[in-house]
Amino acid sequence: MRQIYFCSVLLLCPLVTLAQEAKFKLAPYVNATTSIKEGLIEAGPEMSWEKVEQGKTFTIRPVIRMPLTNEAENVLQIDRFTSTWKSVLAAQFTKDNTQASGNISRHSFTGQFEYGHAKFTYFPSGNAAVEASNGEDSYAFEIKYTGFFTKGQSGAAQYSPQFRLRYAYDWQASSEVSVLNAANTGGFVTVSDLIVDPPSVQPIFSPAFSLQIYPGKGNFSYSPTVYYDFTGNIGDNGPFGDLNRLRLETWIFFYPSVTDSPNVKIGISPFLSIRTKGMDSFNRAEYGGMITLKFGTSFLQFL
Repeated sequence: MRQIYFCSVLLLCPLVTLAQEAKFKLAPYVNATTSIKEGLIEAGPEMSWEKVEQGKTFTIRPVIRMPLTNEAENVLQIDRFTSTWKSVLAAQFTKDNTQASGNISRHSFTGQFEYGHAKFTYFPSGNAAVEASNGEDSYAFEIKYTGFFTKGQSGAAQYSPQFRLRYAYDWQASSEVSVLNAANTGGFVTVSDLIVDPPSVQPIFSPAFSLQIYPGKGNFSYSPTVYYDFTGNIGDNGPFGDLNRLRLETWIFFYPSVTDSPNVKIGISPFLSIRTKGMDSFNRAEYGGMITLKFGTSFLQFL
């Protein structure tokens, strides 16, 4: 946690002077994501300093991200015994160059630091009665640019190029394997799915680029996106190891007109993942599709 306190001091010191000249806003920030396997929630304050006449906005968002779903007990619980958490400190600077007339343009730069702890349980002997556990610390750095460009007229096309650089040192649990149990009193042999190996970590450096396009009319926008992941060797800190993958996505987003729930965003995309270097447990070329549903979002929020 020492790194987070240090970053907070560096970010807040320059704002003492800025706060005397700018409008200050403080609002709660809550974001939740769910999947079939787990649920996550992140919450914290969002602090913004605005200089409206100069088109400048500086935002700081310190949040805590925690899991909500306990699969074994089928309950949602957060308390002092929670062993898995992640803290996130994000700072964003936006410069809006829009004038009373003419083209509209906006540039936004974001830096983010993440630090977290997770507890992993596994059964090295293949016996469900004998377990072991490891507590590991993970961290990540991310910088991102988001632009917005359009003509200052009704029905004009809108473009938002987005570029992201991310480095993550994130511990992951090993995969489950099928283990034969000892025969019971009736002579029957059963199989259990257990994690027998300890967690491992492979650092990843992931550049990404997306060009979001709204034609100016209708309820659809389009976002061709490319990712390129450099994956380091197990246990190393450097991300440039023996595995690289290229991933292509072509999103189509639909914005339905919902009166009670504004800013609803439904997306669908095919994807193609190609291994360009090394070996992993996947095929050289993997493909499939994705669907997303978001509330309270906007055209600019993607990477």
